[in-house]
Amino acid sequence: MRFLTLRVRTFLFMMLNLLLAFLLTGAFSLFHFQEETTNYHLQRLERKERAIISHIEYVISGQDSVPRSYDEWSSLFNERLNEIGSVHKLDLAIYHPMGERIAASVNALENQGVLQERLNEFSKDGRRTPLGRKVDDSGDLLISTSEILDADKEVDLIVKTLYRVDNSAIPESEIEYLKQLVYVYLFLLLLGIALAFVLSNYISQNMRRVIEQLKKFRLNKSNEKLDWRFNDEIGELIQQYNDMVDQLERTAVELATSERESAWKEMAQQVAHEIKNPLTPMRLTLQMIEREKDIKEVREMATNLLEEVENLTHIAEAFSRFAQMPGLKLERFDISYQTNRAVGLYADRGVSFISSGPVYAYVDKEQWSRIMHNLVKNAIQSVPNNRETEIVILVNKQESSASIHVRDNGEGIPESMHERVFEPNFTTKSSGMGLGLAMVKNLIENFGGTIRFETSRSGTEFIIELPITTE
Repeated sequence: MRFLTLRVRTFLFMMLNLLLAFLLTGAFSLFHFQEETTNYHLQRLERKERAIISHIEYVISGQDSVPRSYDEWSSLFNERLNEIGSVHKLDLAIYHPMGERIAASVNALENQGVLQERLNEFSKDGRRTPLGRKVDDSGDLLISTSEILDADKEVDLIVKTLYRVDNSAIPESEIEYLKQLVYVYLFLLLLGIALAFVLSNYISQNMRRVIEQLKKFRLNKSNEKLDWRFNDEIGELIQQYNDMVDQLERTAVELATSERESAWKEMAQQVAHEIKNPLTPMRLTLQMIEREKDIKEVREMATNLLEEVENLTHIAEAFSRFAQMPGLKLERFDISYQTNRAVGLYADRGVSFISSGPVYAYVDKEQWSRIMHNLVKNAIQSVPNNRETEIVILVNKQESSASIHVRDNGEGIPESMHERVFEPNFTTKSSGMGLGLAMVKNLIENFGGTIRFETSRSGTEFIIELPITTE
């Protein structure tokens, strides 16, 4: 069984259930038909028996006096019994109440042993035993025993009727019905086999789809999802596969981001090291030249060079900070209050702060201030010189999260740069290394939050979502 395919096992299982159902249905139908046939013969025997007894009573009533002795009964029915049996097309025998046979039709004599065997059950030690009416089933014979009573309710005669079971007497309509039922069962059986075959193929084909898709599954490329319209077991399997594809894609993106950040950090550390090494002796040399009072042009050149060295130093320090981010110290505090403190330094530069009240979350206080400084500086620098600066910082508390909005009225971010905003080398400014937003995104994600932006020609809005706490 373990070597059979799923399709074959499914088909065999369906066929087994189908055959079992048809066998049980057929057995029940056959049993019901046999019961109906038996009831038909019993009812037919009862009708004929009533007619025979009425006939016998009619013969007795035609006599001047009711016979009493065995000889009187025998002389009365020896001739008449064959006539009665012929009229009603049954074999019968008449017995004295004490068990002696008085007369029998010609064919009934052939069954004398059967008749005598049945009669002996009701005659013991020569004493009469009440019989009433009884029907015995002896193979293809139904033997009915009845009593004929006189006016005093005493038994005058015992009549035994032999009814030969002949199914040809069953109405043709019932036989035809049985045939039609057999044809219907055969048709349903064939239809069930066809449906079982189609259904087993249908199940195996869909399983094959999943198997083929799993064979194509690769960790280093985008995998195709499967579509399923039904909420069943196969649908659950396909949904699990689709969820795995989504999870793999998310993991791949996170891994790629981590690898890029790691590469950038390593490069930043190397660049900072390469820049810092010559800066110190250059600064010392230029400071010595600057102190010289003889040559004015040389002093001016040295001053300019020192300014450029300072710029290079700031760049190197930015690379170092990016490469060596300190460990986070998460603590619960009011981010609304901390944000107000951080942006309060820019109140004279067109920055306004709006808050719905205290909002508590677990973040690193120092790094949060750094995030807000970075976003506010970027917002201020995005506003062109010919436009009045309007920066709005908004803190909103929601049911389970807080949203922090930093909105400027700058010129917006070009659409071609939307996907690169949070990359380490992205910047729209003429100076700087474009490391700020990359660090902001990394810090916020470490806090368990998200950051996104909306931009247009009239300005840009950065939106931070953070989980809040009530304790």
